Amino acid sequence: MSDEMEEIIAEFLTEAEETLDKVDPLFVELEARGEDKDILNDIFRSVHTVKGAAGFLGFQAVVDVAHNAETIMKKLRDGEISLSKPLMDAVLNSVDMLRLLLKHIKLKDGVEENIAPVLAELQAALAGAQSGGAAAAGPPSSVAAPPPVPVPAPVAAPAPPPPASPAVAVAKPTVAGHTHPPPEPAPIKAAEVQSDRAAHEKAEAVQTLRVDVDKIDKVMDLTGEVVLVRNRLLNIAHRLDQHYPDDENVQSLTEAVSFLDLITSDMQLGVMKMRMQPIQKVFSKFPRLVRDLSGQLGKLVDLKLSGEDTEVDRSVIEEIGDPMVHIIRNAMDHGLEMPQDRRAAGKSERGTIFIGASQKGNQIVIEVSDDGRGINLEKVKRKAIERKLISEDEAARLSEETAINLLFLPGFSTNDVATEISGRGVGMDVVKTNISKLNGTVEVTTVSGKGSTFTIRIPLTLAIIQTLMVRAGGGQYAIPLAPVEETLMVTKEHLSEISGTEALVIRGRVYPLFRLAEVLGHVDGDDAEFRYAVVVSIGDKRFCVCVDELLGQEEVVIKSVAGINVKSSYLLGATITGDGRVVFILDLGALAVAGLETMAA
Repeated sequence: MSDEMEEIIAEFLTEAEETLDKVDPLFVELEARGEDKDILNDIFRSVHTVKGAAGFLGFQAVVDVAHNAETIMKKLRDGEISLSKPLMDAVLNSVDMLRLLLKHIKLKDGVEENIAPVLAELQAALAGAQSGGAAAAGPPSSVAAPPPVPVPAPVAAPAPPPPASPAVAVAKPTVAGHTHPPPEPAPIKAAEVQSDRAAHEKAEAVQTLRVDVDKIDKVMDLTGEVVLVRNRLLNIAHRLDQHYPDDENVQSLTEAVSFLDLITSDMQLGVMKMRMQPIQKVFSKFPRLVRDLSGQLGKLVDLKLSGEDTEVDRSVIEEIGDPMVHIIRNAMDHGLEMPQDRRAAGKSERGTIFIGASQKGNQIVIEVSDDGRGINLEKVKRKAIERKLISEDEAARLSEETAINLLFLPGFSTNDVATEISGRGVGMDVVKTNISKLNGTVEVTTVSGKGSTFTIRIPLTLAIIQTLMVRAGGGQYAIPLAPVEETLMVTKEHLSEISGTEALVIRGRVYPLFRLAEVLGHVDGDDAEFRYAVVVSIGDKRFCVCVDELLGQEEVVIKSVAGINVKSSYLLGATITGDGRVVFILDLGALAVAGLETMAA
């Protein structure tokens, strides 16, 4: 296959996938609104576009499925059949099949899917809709309608002008309290409208350029290297300025490096924006998910979305979808009650799931909440005791926050029987693991009888971050700056011991404290007169990390570390500092867990 054909197929796959992603929410909206002509037209055009491009490239299976789905959408649009759930189920299943066929084309795996069941389902749904709508539409004509003849767009007869809408009729200009009828609009020819529209679309097309993701990632990697070199030059210029403050050449170098610093920051921001995508790409899949699950569970559910235009890094978009799907599944299966139970509890029989996204500082905050029954903490404790994760004495002493966190233990589930929806023995640990990979956190709040909220916090980008350089146990480490609240210089006299655990009291509040060197397996510097405490806030948890020295802040590029188990070594990765050293970047969330375990032991 020629490179040109490969390019055409790649372009087709990208556009077809984007088109199908837009179709799912339209189907859900169509089902909620009823037979909306505009939505029907949008779906019909989308399916027709995929079919036409696939036919040109010879992907017959895609053409067959799209053609049958297109036939149903055309009849719905023309009012020949009525909208029904079986009809929507069949068309949605055909969209799923189209996605699967496109996936095989993309992978070039040679797998041929059996499309016969999907085609049979579409034809059966169409036959059922036609027989069901025949009585309402009157006796069917004995003469079959002739097949539609394609007519080129330029010679299509212009449609008659529609009547003025109420909004237009009301909007009459007024002058000095007198109302004047609007002037008669000049007749506009269809050819002129088409010409203006084409010119507008052409002008818009010039503003956008489709670029391969790998090329953007390459530019991002090169930008990261420039950031490292910038840091090195800043370090060298600073040292020269200290030793030769009156040297003109050193002053010129310092000015040049400062200018390079500004340009590098702007370039880094520009490349990051190129990688940013609206989180709507993830959110658009959820209306279909909620619609399908509500049908399986027999529950009535409304989905409310907010902040779909919030932009995050492409790598975050790719990783956040699965955890959110798992949270939504659990909310619908465990959280929301059946309609009769909600009525008995004095609630609306329709449950609500709210999904919102917003940017707060250098973090993206995503909330998934429901107005269901809430989490039964006593049931959670009982299940933990049954699985021998905790003892009965420990369960009695558990705080509400600690009991909720049992949900994230591997293999934990409150379901007695595994189902296809949730409680399959996987547990919420999948959610926590995937979000931890993004250097993010997840918190849960619940109110009995009112519902639960999962709050996910993730960084805007995963490639370049601000860090605090510290020294502990003779080694230098980088701590992500985002969760750091403050740093304090403390002596041994400031430390307290509460229930056998070291703690630091700051402005009347008790913070658990653990020594970084001990957690990392180094010999702690007990001979030092004082240490520094780094106060960290992750979600609603606050604690202190005890280090030997603070070395300053630095913007670093995260590099993966081959041959090291990142999870068990409490590392996010490594970086090269301004003075050329390789420094490990610590995972504060994993360190906190390890530190608390060390203190408990």
